Amino acid sequence: MSAKFLCCLPLRLGVLIISFLQFLLFGGLAGLTWYALWYDHKSDLSQLTKSMQKTAIAVGVIYTVASLLGLLGFLGAIFRKNGFVKSFYILLCIVFGFEIGSSIMYLVTFYRTRNQTFDDCVGGSTDVNKISYCRSLDIYRKIPQGYMIASIIIPILIHAYAIYVVYQYSKRLAHQKAEKTRLSSHAAYQPVAHQDDSFAMNQPYNAAYPYAAGGAHSFGHTHGDNKV
Repeated sequence: MSAKFLCCLPLRLGVLIISFLQFLLFGGLAGLTWYALWYDHKSDLSQLTKSMQKTAIAVGVIYTVASLLGLLGFLGAIFRKNGFVKSFYILLCIVFGFEIGSSIMYLVTFYRTRNQTFDDCVGGSTDVNKISYCRSLDIYRKIPQGYMIASIIIPILIHAYAIYVVYQYSKRLAHQKAEKTRLSSHAAYQPVAHQDDSFAMNQPYNAAYPYAAGGAHSFGHTHGDNKV
């Protein structure tokens, strides 16, 4: 059975939905990032340091590129362009790799922070900011572990399924293109020249067929010897 989107919907529809949602999501994030940078630049009291500005610019560029590739995937699904769909698939794979890495780091940080005591966190420091941060560690201890794990695993599974749908659709487009190329490479059908049914099939086309012409062997001819 061929692959489907959500078990019963066409793969093309799945790619359209996934790519359009990514275009809207990352496009919105990119717009907010660029707006925040523009507003901070226009403001008399800039709140962003140089390093924060560089980070925000890098994030804005990444969101913009991701949004444009989502648009490519959307257009590729509409016009059945496998090159656009493949570019979208590659982007999903790259983001999926970063998502897995960041999720692992987040879980490690979560459990390290969760098991850390207030005294271990402060470490004898008198910094007010650090003391305030260490006091906020109680929030991590109140978060259920099942909720934290589910909030990481569910997006990964959804992302993996999106990769599967886009890959299967790209594979189908490649197969359709190969099949079209194969059919177009065959010689065009040439009809067989018409032959009169009055000629025997085992005779050359121009050979005389004795029972078709008038004469001693023609149909209905009666020999003189047979007359009563």
